[in-house]
Amino acid sequence: MVFTSDQGLAVGHHGFLDKHAPYDANIAAPLIFSMPGTLPAGAVCDVAAGGADLAPTLLGFAGLEPPGPMHGRDLGALLREPSSPWPHPTMLMNTHQRYGSDTARVFDPSTSPNSPADCVPWWVLLRKGHHKYIRILVAGEPEELYDMSTDPEELNNLALQPAHRDTLQALRQATLDELRRIDAPFLANLPRASTESGP
Repeated sequence: MVFTSDQGLAVGHHGFLDKHAPYDANIAAPLIFSMPGTLPAGAVCDVAAGGADLAPTLLGFAGLEPPGPMHGRDLGALLREPSSPWPHPTMLMNTHQRYGSDTARVFDPSTSPNSPADCVPWWVLLRKGHHKYIRILVAGEPEELYDMSTDPEELNNLALQPAHRDTLQALRQATLDELRRIDAPFLANLPRASTESGP
């Protein structure tokens, strides 16, 4: 059995009333797997997963090979041993109902806001361990970095603090690596964040 759901609404968290922002109040949803005799009963796993992980995971449990390249990862090993090390980051992104080659150019919400969701800029987030990295795809926006173990409300942006520069750079690079892995069309057109250094 697999149970999950839609995210619901943010009811004002981070100023949002919908689910189109990269904060857990907007996007977190339950995910429960139950396979008596195969998966440990009552275990809780702290690793973040994404919707893209569901298809390869279900295919893996069915003993089937993916029909082609998939963005998500098979979570089977993690579900069998929830406390085992998991080296992979989890990436989520918002390209608001634009997919494939339609995402080669980053959408500018100021050019044609047709609905409230169109007013939300595209973003990419990466979860690795207890850190979350957010990159809003608008030129000049600062990157965001949160320690989810001590700041679950995502209120203290560590990306602005010099003491966390190494973590910021590592997660920025991990995000670029994931975008390359999934062959994201907009990778070549990423707007520069205000927190990036160099030319």
